[in-house]
Amino acid sequence: MNIDLPWGNEFLSIRLPDTWEVHLPERLDISGGATPDEAGIVLRALQNPTGAQKLSEMPLADKKILIIVDDNTRPTPAARFFHLVLSELNAGGAGMENVTAITALGIHTPMSEAEMAEKIGRENLKKISWRNHDAFDSEENHDFGTTRRGTPVILNKQTAESDLIIMIGMIEPHLWAGFGGGLKNLFPGVAAVSAIGHHHSMISEPPYWFNRVGADPAENLFRQDIEEMRERIPADMFIVNVLLDEKQRITAAYAGDPVKAHRKGIEYNRRKAGIPINGQMDAVIVNSQPMNFNFKQSMKCVGNALPALKPGGVVMAFLKAERGLDDIPLPDKPPPLFVLKTILKGIGKSRVMGFLNIVKKGLDVEQKFLTYYSMRLIREYNIFCYVPSLSEKEIRHLGFFKNCGSPDEVIEKGGRKLPGNARVAVFPDGGATFPVMEPTDDQQS
Repeated sequence: MNIDLPWGNEFLSIRLPDTWEVHLPERLDISGGATPDEAGIVLRALQNPTGAQKLSEMPLADKKILIIVDDNTRPTPAARFFHLVLSELNAGGAGMENVTAITALGIHTPMSEAEMAEKIGRENLKKISWRNHDAFDSEENHDFGTTRRGTPVILNKQTAESDLIIMIGMIEPHLWAGFGGGLKNLFPGVAAVSAIGHHHSMISEPPYWFNRVGADPAENLFRQDIEEMRERIPADMFIVNVLLDEKQRITAAYAGDPVKAHRKGIEYNRRKAGIPINGQMDAVIVNSQPMNFNFKQSMKCVGNALPALKPGGVVMAFLKAERGLDDIPLPDKPPPLFVLKTILKGIGKSRVMGFLNIVKKGLDVEQKFLTYYSMRLIREYNIFCYVPSLSEKEIRHLGFFKNCGSPDEVIEKGGRKLPGNARVAVFPDGGATFPVMEPTDDQQS
């Protein structure tokens, strides 16, 4: 059987063994075959917000307005609809001199003015002021207290100085928050590094739920902790979240209350990007499309697919990672993969973070939790990757997967770990889709 995986403007053609039971579910054609009216979709959302007053009907004269936009690691096409948001603000009496856009960087690399112009549109950028968030400068952040769980709510001081906060982003599967969008632009988007570190630590706490892709927000403490932060902040809040199809076109938008509107967007995302899977698979084949920006974003396709995989299963991943490691510092070279896997399986999942704290002292927040995630992947699965943008040295120092020099080698090496009649699920645009597990025949009976 041959399959084609989207690879930028081209495709990777891959041959799979005929003996495999291949599950190649196609994502639903969200647009119905027609080119979606992107501006119309967003405008309808703005004029019919969920759980909130329309921006155009808010008394915004002399009000300070902060627009938090996700950064260029996300494919949110804000430039295609940012003018609609400004128009709605204008209709509410807002002066453009009182509008500031800020990048939801978290601890990512700051964006240049050219990158910001590409993100929100050059003409839009000329009308307002903008700045990068700095998670590392205590003078630039404001302490709002703590959540009930004890997470410090330390955010960019602009959030304390604003009357209205608008968050522009997209809803897609997320490793820890379950889904992107909603209040994630606020936290960790414009949070201090210390607050991000405290919050992210919950992925290593019982029940050691290190991968939460597609999780119900009501059951996901990671998401609940973020949403509680809203109670600490006096400013009014409003979201504009879009959803994209496999061609990166806007097919749905939700605006209004940061929780209520987001929940509606999640329901849509489950229906349109959730791939029904009947029973766990021996292996998954995942492709990073459309999260091709860098290695960190491309790796999301692996996490997205894990709910479909049996314990100890095989991941065969194709990661475009156009900017390579980008802002990930090159880690120290780890022990051989089989040695590290043996150690991690021996100590048990509850001690992985403690082991990390001993052997990898001095890691920054992002390095620490990415390393923890990598260690859990090593412990639980067998991973084979094709990542042509990384050098041999970078691959050796990452050390948590077996590198393959060609797409065919991924299938060959992964296949050696599988039975001849392996059940294998394929996710061609795995950066944006996720499995929705259906009950097996045994479970139904």
